Amino acid sequence: MEIKKITYPRPDEYYNKKLFQIKNEKLDIQFGTVFLKMGTRIPEKGFSKHPQHELSIIQKGKIEMLNEDGSVKGYLNTGDAVSINAFETQAGNILEDTKIIYMLIGK
Repeated sequence: MEIKKITYPRPDEYYNKKLFQIKNEKLDIQFGTVFLKMGTRIPEKGFSKHPQHELSIIQKGKIEMLNEDGSVKGYLNTGDAVSINAFETQAGNILEDTKIIYMLIGK
C-alpha cells in the first residue's frame, strides 16, 4: 500500500501532477491532480485527445468545454464528475481557477 496526500500543482508548475501510475501488460491507470489558471485555454491551441478513458472530478472552478467547430459543448463546474471516452477530442476555456482530480484508464 502507498498513501499520498492529495496535492495540486502550484501555479508556476506544469498543470498536471501525477500521484500514482499502475502499468503492466493488462492495465494502465494514472491518477493525479490538475490546476488550471483562470483566463487560459487547455490546450492553448486546437484540441487534445488521449488513448485512455478519463474520469475526472471538478473539485473547484469552472471550464467552458468546446466543440471542434468552436461552439460551446457545456460547462464543467465545482462538484461535477466527468467521463471522457478514449480518443474523444477536448478543449476548454478556464473561466475560474480550477482544481481537478483525474484518473486515466487504458490497456
